[in-house]
Formats: sequence, C-alpha cells, structure tokens
Amino acid sequence: MIIAIDTSTEWIGLAIYDGVQVLAESIWRSKNYHTVELVPAINQLLARAQISCEQITAVAVAIGPGSFTGLRIGMAVAKGIAVALNVPLVGVPSLEILALAQPGLRRPMIALLKVGRGRFAYARYLWKKHKWERQGEIKVGEPREIATTITSPVFVCGEMGAEERQIIGRKWKTAKLSSASQSLRRPAVLAELGWQKVKALKTGKPEAIVPIYVHTLSNVPEV
Repeated sequence: MIIAIDTSTEWIGLAIYDGVQVLAESIWRSKNYHTVELVPAINQLLARAQISCEQITAVAVAIGPGSFTGLRIGMAVAKGIAVALNVPLVGVPSLEILALAQPGLRRPMIALLKVGRGRFAYARYLWKKHKWERQGEIKVGEPREIATTITSPVFVCGEMGAEERQIIGRKWKTAKLSSASQSLRRPAVLAELGWQKVKALKTGKPEAIVPIYVHTLSNVPEV
C-alpha cells in the first residue's frame, strides 16, 4: 500500500494505491495553507479509505520543480511518515506526473507548472515506445517566453489560468491546449509511478530524496 503526496504548487494531491486499484484520491487548491491543511487531509483520506497507518508500505512524493515552500512542506511530511513507519520513500519529478498522464499523440508536448512570480517550469516531450519521454532540460520562463518557443504543432498541458491560455493559445495554428481536467496533476499517477519504483527497488533513504528547486534546474538530468 503506497500513499502519494504532491504539494508542488497551489494544488495539493493525495492518493492511496494498493498495486491494483486506487483506493482514495483527493485534489484541492490550497493556495498558502499547505502547513495547516496537509496532515489533517492525510488523516481524512486514510479514514475514508478505511486504511490504518500500519498498512502503508511505501511513500511517494512529488519532488518538483514547483513552489519552494510547498515542496519543503510536502517533503518534510513524506519523510516524516516514511521514517515513522520505517518504509521506503520514492521521489518523482512533478512534471513527469503531469506528462505521463497525457494521451499519446504524434505531435510533441510541452508540460508546464507554476513556480511562482508569474513563471513556469516547462519541458518538451515526445511520444516514444508507448510513453512520453522528456527531451532536453527543464526550463523556466514566463508565458510569453514559452509561447515564442512554439513554432510547430505542439500539445500544451499544465496549470494554465485564463491569461496563460490566452497568451499561449494565440499560437492557434500550432498550439493545442489541454482541457481543465487534463491540466491537473493526478496524485493517483504519482502513486502508480511510485509503486513501480518500489517494485523495481529504485528507492532510497529519506535523507537522500531532495527537492528540485528552480535555482537547481540546470542540474536536472533527463529521465
């Protein structure tokens, strides 16, 4: 049984997965209340799923990029649970959670998420061997900067408000925007990815799992 925690941005996501089915999932917009809301929400999720803490055998956490404060809070709680229960902790890049949930397409994809101050972390992906594979480094830019990189047909997904959709959507001949439901990072996807890593023994000690902060993006390896 794995519990997934994603606090990368204003949107918080939690899920419980047993390797066969998603037993519970919760997604909500928290804004700046991660510290107050996260732990009570985890307790409520466990209660609704009728799962005890002792049944949790692993923890998956979104490691960013994203909000500096949000990532720190989510990471601290995830590590606390893993240490307290003595179970594996796995980290999954936040853009991968978003990208790997999208349908396969012939055109390339840009996945993006808010990192604060009007900026977005984004990366390009290609559909290869039945999955999305990231091409190149994760970059940071404002919506207009991202729009200038779009010169050929592309699918864009992620946390876009009305303003971002208008700016990027102006590339109407080349940019197709994801729907609102496709734009959310699903914690159930994080749980599945985390489960796969646990089964493949791609886990580490809690202290070895570190967030991807915006100022470290030049060091992010391709995955």
